[in-house]
Amino acid sequence: MQLPLKILVLCTGNSCRSIIAEALANHLGAGRLQAFSAGSAPTGQVNPHALSVLARHDVPVQDPRSQSWDAFEDQPLDLVITVCDNAAGESCPVWLGDTVKAHWGVPDPAHVADSGADAAVIERAFELTYQQMARRIEALLALPLAQLSPTELAGELDAIQRRCD
Repeated sequence: MQLPLKILVLCTGNSCRSIIAEALANHLGAGRLQAFSAGSAPTGQVNPHALSVLARHDVPVQDPRSQSWDAFEDQPLDLVITVCDNAAGESCPVWLGDTVKAHWGVPDPAHVADSGADAAVIERAFELTYQQMARRIEALLALPLAQLSPTELAGELDAIQRRCD
């Protein structure tokens, strides 16, 4: 694969998980990854708790937007990662483009924020999402990305999901 690896992180609302993953990939990737995020039904707003957890960890965020995946349909991508939580019954967007695809399911911390939970519980939910995404992206970055074929990358991405659950 040619670096930087162009990654699109998809979820339904594009307000929390995909925003966190995009920022982490761009920050930790240090030029090896170029990440974007989008949603199949974007909320139109980035969740402020997602931005807060990134700020607590000194992860820079450049122009965070909750946007539609339509903006990426003609853009060449190396990898599309969905982050919805199938275990919670969420419907995941299905990217039909010809690119490597992976699923890294993570519970949506927005549900905790919307439940009326106290601030400490909400903060823990977003921290857990941050940690889960950070582990997966660090595992991705530990791979010899430039030497992997698309098929090998797909297998490694599935293994990362299993290891990091």
